[in-house]
Amino acid sequence: MSNALSIATVTAVIKNLLENGLVGDAIAASVGDVLVTALPPDRIQVGSDERAQINLFLYQVTQNRNVDWVSHECRTRYQNTNSNARPTHPPLALDLHYLLTAYGAKDFQAEILLGYAMQMLHVSPIISSEVVKNTLVNASQTSTSSVFGQAVAGISVSNLAEQIGQIKISSEFLNMEETSKIWSALQTHYRPSATYQASMVLIESDSTDEKSEGFEAIPPEPNIEQVTAPFSESEQKIVVSSTLILRGRQLQGDITKVRLGNIDKLFVPFDIQSGQVSLLVPPDLQAGVQSIQLVHQKIARTEDANNLVESNVAAFVLHPKINAVETRYIASPQQGDEENLRSGEITIKLTPRVSPEQRGILHLNEISNENKTKNLKAYSFPVPPRAQNTDTLVIPIKDVNCGTYLVRVSIDGAKSVLTKNKAGEYDSSQVTIS
Repeated sequence: MSNALSIATVTAVIKNLLENGLVGDAIAASVGDVLVTALPPDRIQVGSDERAQINLFLYQVTQNRNVDWVSHECRTRYQNTNSNARPTHPPLALDLHYLLTAYGAKDFQAEILLGYAMQMLHVSPIISSEVVKNTLVNASQTSTSSVFGQAVAGISVSNLAEQIGQIKISSEFLNMEETSKIWSALQTHYRPSATYQASMVLIESDSTDEKSEGFEAIPPEPNIEQVTAPFSESEQKIVVSSTLILRGRQLQGDITKVRLGNIDKLFVPFDIQSGQVSLLVPPDLQAGVQSIQLVHQKIARTEDANNLVESNVAAFVLHPKINAVETRYIASPQQGDEENLRSGEITIKLTPRVSPEQRGILHLNEISNENKTKNLKAYSFPVPPRAQNTDTLVIPIKDVNCGTYLVRVSIDGAKSVLTKNKAGEYDSSQVTIS
């Protein structure tokens, strides 16, 4: 049962991450040859024979209770045609707790190595299934003399990597009392250390017996944990045609599709992995808060089979995007108007289209004015009602100071995205009122 290797695999992946980072890190290289191990601390050589070393020790395993399908209900979710068949066990969901320790015989070696290791784990908080697979392939092909390499040599590394999926690494800052208890239990010399948690690690039951009894378990429900835009997107704001990234557990099914909002059509992602699914935001959606759900369709073994498994419902905010801004009918100030105010209309073309039921607000934030001694102004104007879906909004404005303004529009609370120039200043969308 290859799932039994999940714990060892996660340890090997983190160890491999630290080893690979050492190769090209100039600061770590200044320490000299560094050994990365996964041993109990009492097995580490200290004293006069102590060497520069980073050690990763699994000191505790706890149950993860945040996954909704590791519950009593999961035990009864089966398509069972045999009344005498017994249910399968749900997967065992675990959190792995690691003690990361740095060693060194010379001044500052331990501190440098601990800082390096903590930085590596901080910048790599998510380990994808692809990284897990690469570690398994490397162990099975090039490290066959090691215990772990021999253990994975006879299994399907692709299946094991998919079963493990995406692993999240987070730091656990223990107080002095908790740290003291750990090192007292280890009965060895204390060294600078940090603690981390890896979650969630699954160990599933062997389904051989269940299959022989003539029934098949419905797979665990996919679980969406995060909906976001890529880091390259402007401040991670989601707009039409953005890449939408879903992260979570068991996201890949036989046939994987996405349900968005109240649209009947199911959308097909362009990239599907166990821990991450990516798709382009279609133009059919409306700006504002949108629901999203994964739908797995099982490849039917019989013509009348219709097995659908749906994920939890997550949400994201779809922001409108302004494509063009125009000013029209700007009235000249009346005689005696010392504040030099203007009134008229601002026309905004945007995506997606705005429906009659949606509420909108125009926001103007001044970035320059003719009178430098005055404070910068800010205005808000309601978007007038409309009779049909439209991508063009004509908004009356009144008593606005002359100047250059950043323009945003809110649709059902979702504000349009501003862009920055090379100097890091917001420069679009803009309008000048003179």
